[in-house]
Amino acid sequence: MNDFSAWLRQQLVQAVAAPRYIQLATALEAAIKQRRLAAGDFLPPERVLAERLAVSRVTVSKALKLLEEKALISRQQGVGTRVAVYMDYSLSQEQGGFTAQITRSGSAASNQWLLRTRVTPPPEIAQALNLSEHEPVVKLRRLRLADGNPISLETTYIPLRFLPDPERLEHSLYALWQERGIVPESKHFLLKAIACSDEVAGLLNVSCGAPLLLVTQTSRNAQGEVLEISEVQCRSDVYEFEVSS
Repeated sequence: MNDFSAWLRQQLVQAVAAPRYIQLATALEAAIKQRRLAAGDFLPPERVLAERLAVSRVTVSKALKLLEEKALISRQQGVGTRVAVYMDYSLSQEQGGFTAQITRSGSAASNQWLLRTRVTPPPEIAQALNLSEHEPVVKLRRLRLADGNPISLETTYIPLRFLPDPERLEHSLYALWQERGIVPESKHFLLKAIACSDEVAGLLNVSCGAPLLLVTQTSRNAQGEVLEISEVQCRSDVYEFEVSS
């Protein structure tokens, strides 16, 4: 962190004319976007940062307030100030799935598995998958993590013929499908704002009632068969969705 403080001091020396707190906020924002500070990293306390940079504590506080307003950092009493987790997620077909997009952004993607099993689906899921009501399907439930931070909860239903061995899935579903010649050719998304439940709050490390974005995704192959129906509850303080047509 001393090296980072030296880098910050250099940025302030080279900064264009502006109030000192804006110069500091600009430097910290650059550090976050250049990944000199990783998602989840803690910043030094305001007093320590002020001493290292030879600025007033008021300057540091005002700079951090600007970053908080941009959702680049989160501040919590008794815990500290840390870099917010951020996910610029594209819904475009060519950008791939969660693992591919997280990896391309420079972060590390991982899962925390909650469920990998065969179940009899709810009637509405069976109908959406074009299956008989009592035909078994694969149900997957997992936390999706970026750099070790939980950012979404994903529940997916898949016809058994497209994933007969769910216990073998460890990382990317799409990568496994690609190995098996299964290709999602089209995706349909339905987005809805919801409030976080008690259970999900504990899994995503957010407060109960916090706003989430529920993304329901239906993927089909070239023959029009439904490959998956997935419901993803995404942290609204992390995800920013991009759609192109």
